Amino acid sequence: MACGRGTVRGPAEASYPGPLFGPTIEGLPVAVQSAYSEARNCLSVNAHTAAEMVCRKILMHIAADKGADEGKSFAYYIDFLQAQGYITPPMKDWVVLIKEHGNKANHRLDAPDKEQAEGTLQFTAQLLRSVYEMGHIAGRFAKPRQQSPSAP
Repeated sequence: MACGRGTVRGPAEASYPGPLFGPTIEGLPVAVQSAYSEARNCLSVNAHTAAEMVCRKILMHIAADKGADEGKSFAYYIDFLQAQGYITPPMKDWVVLIKEHGNKANHRLDAPDKEQAEGTLQFTAQLLRSVYEMGHIAGRFAKPRQQSPSAP
């Protein structure tokens, strides 16, 4: 079955847009899902700088979804997610890379290469899996809790 959308074949038989990079992730809130889809779409058209910037913004979306105030610094969002237990000590270094890659993409003229942008999306996907998808999947297997009888 065809998608019905056009594709352009370029040099060396490359097709644009290309396939989406990164996994499909279940259980994301609408705003987070939209931003993650945007980052994946950016990579499909070799928009590496845009992908890096969107992955950075996803950190803010996650923190705001989990109760952080909007309009704060990105360091605040990382600290908030860490304080709430969404970022564990082994995750901190690569979560900081998401932020730093996005900062560099936003404030420097040199563009990130494909490998770096794909790495940033992989880090972002892993964070989204940890924060949202695992709980979503676990919900399928959790036994419904029995309601306790009401006290008279």
